[in-house]
Order: sequence, then C-alpha cells, then structure tokens
Amino acid sequence: MTGASGVSGCWIKITMFKILSAVRFLVLWVVCLWAVQVSAQGLASGGYGANFQTRETPLDVAIGIQIDQISFVDQKSENYGAVATIRARWSDPLLAFDKEEYGREYRVMKPPAFIEYAAERAAIAPGFVIQNQQSNRWIHQSVVVIHANGDASYSEKSSLTLQAPDFNFTKYPFDRQQFKFEIVSLYPSDLVRYSVLSEFSGMGDKLGEEEWILENAQMQTSRVTGLTGLESDMVALDFQGRRHIMYYTIRIMLPMLVLVVVSWATFFLDEYRKRIEIAGANLLMFIAFNWVISDDLPKLGYLTFLDFILQWMFVVSGAIVVFSVVLSRLKWSGREVMARKLDNYAVKWVYPLGYAGVVAFAVSKYLVIG
Repeated sequence: MTGASGVSGCWIKITMFKILSAVRFLVLWVVCLWAVQVSAQGLASGGYGANFQTRETPLDVAIGIQIDQISFVDQKSENYGAVATIRARWSDPLLAFDKEEYGREYRVMKPPAFIEYAAERAAIAPGFVIQNQQSNRWIHQSVVVIHANGDASYSEKSSLTLQAPDFNFTKYPFDRQQFKFEIVSLYPSDLVRYSVLSEFSGMGDKLGEEEWILENAQMQTSRVTGLTGLESDMVALDFQGRRHIMYYTIRIMLPMLVLVVVSWATFFLDEYRKRIEIAGANLLMFIAFNWVISDDLPKLGYLTFLDFILQWMFVVSGAIVVFSVVLSRLKWSGREVMARKLDNYAVKWVYPLGYAGVVAFAVSKYLVIG
C-alpha cells in the first residue's frame, strides 16, 4: 500500500508540473503575440482622440519610401513581396519640450509611446495605411525621434506583400509592368498634407530579384478617398519592371525556331508517312510549350504576343499533318505529279512566307501598335 500511494503521489506531482508548464507556455505565447501586434502597429493606430479643431493649417509631413529588397514577384497572383524602409518627417510646435529639463536635445520612443505623448499635447500622430497592402505588415524595427523644437521623424523597416493591379501581359515576354507602393494618410487633407522626402526614396542597390530588371523609380503625390471617407493625401513610389529577355530567347524562342525549321525540313522527305510522324511529334511539342507558358501567367481574358505565335504554330503544325495526308492520298491514287507540284509550291512559298506573315502581324499588333 505504501508503494502504491508513493507511485500515485509521484504521478500527481508530474501531472501538476505538466499543467504548470503548459500554463506558463500559454502565458508567454499570449504576451509575445500581443507584443508582435503592438510592434506591428507602427503609427497606424495614431491619435484620433486628440482635439485638432484648433489647427489653422494642415500639418506638413514629408514621406520617403525606400525599397531595400524584392523577395518575390508573383505574376499569377499579381502581387510582389518587398522589404522597405518608410520614413516620415514633420514639425509640430505642440511636440516641443524643454531640453534643459529633459537633459537631452531629442527624445527617442516607440510608436505606442509617441501616440500617448502626442495625445497628451493635442498633437497629431500622422498615421498612415499602405493602400495596396495584401498581407500583414511585419515591422522589424520602428522608432520616433522628437527634437526639442518640435521637429519629429518616424522610421520603420518592414516586410509585406503588395498588390500590383496594373499588370498587363499583352506584350509578354516583352512587357513592361508597373509596380506601386502607396501610402495614404489616415487623416483628411485639411489636417495632414503629404510631400515627398526625395533623399530617402527609391530602390536599393541589391534588390535580390533575378527575373526582373526594376528601374525608373519615381515618387508621386495625389489625393484619394481615405478611410474616413474624406479626401486624403497619398504618396506613391512607382517603378517599372522588365524581364531578362535572354532567358526567354534561350528557353522558349530558340526551341520554337528549331521546331519550325524541323517542320519545314519534313517537306524535303519523299516519304509522306515520315512527314506525318514528325509533324505529329511537333504538334505535341507545341502543346507542351503552351502548357509551360500558361502555367506562368494568370488565366487571362486576352491573348499575349507569345500566345498568338504559339497558337498559329499549333495551327500550322496541324495543317502540315493534314497536308501530308492529302499528298499521300494523291500519290496512292495515281496523281503523284500533282502531289509533287503542290508539295514544291508549299516548300518554296506557302510555309516560309506564311510564318513570316504571322510573326510580322504579331509584332505590329502586340509590340508596335499595342
């Protein structure tokens, strides 16, 4: 009995230890989650409780957007991932303090502490939202610096996924796509007015993106309907992306050219059955190319430049099979002379000029005029 009671007591202690460990882990997890959510707020939760009616002029805030890395470009979902540094600078006398009393010319604080500091002085904490944000914004670091004369700055480094709704693949793979990073003020334009912080805006030197060449970054200001339903200021970093054409030349266009030449070479075979076999194999190859290309793009409601070329290659390959069958039937029906004349005409004129016409039409329609 003593042994049994000892074992029972041991099991009770082990069970209690497990319960306490689980409770401790749960508490730590909740605290960490709360800390991440607070740190991820940035200035987005800022200061609506303060009384701003006494402001006669809008608060001028200069915004800078620097994209340090492009983590991915998902053209099927029409979005991209970025690691960016966002900066804001403004001056508000309501934020000023006595540097002699504080013992330093500036104060450094986290955004939640700054929001409380601004609310106590009825000052604006110039919060913002990222208009084309598609996922959580993970803020790695964020800080607010206030100088004794009321000058203030906010800086954050964060990563997020951004929508790119202006993608247009009509000229694919010679397309140039528009990328945006849009910041909109939480406040109406009569309270906060945006300008561009040019020296801290643009693209980094090492973006880490291999598929695209990203260039022509420009900062633009405009006004849109904000979260309040009123007109708010917006600053956007716009930049363009173009593809490395060498990849598409080597992986797609060169193999397609080889298949076209192989199809043309079949006309020099006297055995029509062999022609049909080779043309049928080419037909399957063009189908495979079509699947590979469609897998990289969203389900579009229009044809791209490469789609147009591929569809015509598919049609021509099918026509070659039918043409070879017709020639074979003519030969076996005793009209071999007519079959050879038709064959010679197709080899010299129809096939090469037909392909040249298709390519010329595609270039003019999709790349020049489009």
